[in-house]
Amino acid sequence: MAKTRVGKRDTAAKTKAAGTWHDAVPSRSMQREMKREALLRAAVSAFNRRGFGQTSLEEIAQSLGVTKAALYYYFPTKSALVAACFDRAMRVANDSLAAAKRDGSNGRDKLTLMLRLYLKTMIGESNESLLLTEEHALTPADRAQLVEQRDAFERELRNLVKEGIRDGSIVPCDPKLTVFVLLGAVHWVPKWFTLKGAWTDAQVSAAIGELLDRMLSTSPALRLTENVAALPAAG
Repeated sequence: MAKTRVGKRDTAAKTKAAGTWHDAVPSRSMQREMKREALLRAAVSAFNRRGFGQTSLEEIAQSLGVTKAALYYYFPTKSALVAACFDRAMRVANDSLAAAKRDGSNGRDKLTLMLRLYLKTMIGESNESLLLTEEHALTPADRAQLVEQRDAFERELRNLVKEGIRDGSIVPCDPKLTVFVLLGAVHWVPKWFTLKGAWTDAQVSAAIGELLDRMLSTSPALRLTENVAALPAAG
């Protein structure tokens, strides 16, 4: 009987200790997800900077201080890695859209807010979004899935343009062409922007938001920001 009680106490102590560690140290699944996220950020940064064709898995591995073999644990091929980057980009885009639709007051406000949120996430510290110019690197199946997701996203943006035209906040225009121009402007920013430069991600996203808003507005601002560096550096 005494041995049984001692055994139960030992088991309880071990369970308590395990619980304590669970509170302080990420679980294996959480650690794996954190490593996967770090890998995706490194890959996005490399692909945005040099392009898919000029970026090797060795380069990405070296930037993380791991071996190339370690990358294969998460993604068996470079195409699988770039597909995951695109999935991440679409998740960021749709999250920005949802927030803008929730917080915006009219069609134009929702559209420009979405673009600002999306851009700030793309060029910020987390460097979340892959330029949508590397779709040739995808397998046919992954490319078809991306096109479907992207088309659905663009339809939502065109609906915001139409909403703005109806409520009088956006000048009459072709919604499809408007969305192509807006996304083209936003998706090019990661090609020239760097966090090591004179402007912050918040300043650039706010200033570009002003420009795009003025292009759409039925009551355009008479002046735009003349000194981007004077805008709030964070936010």
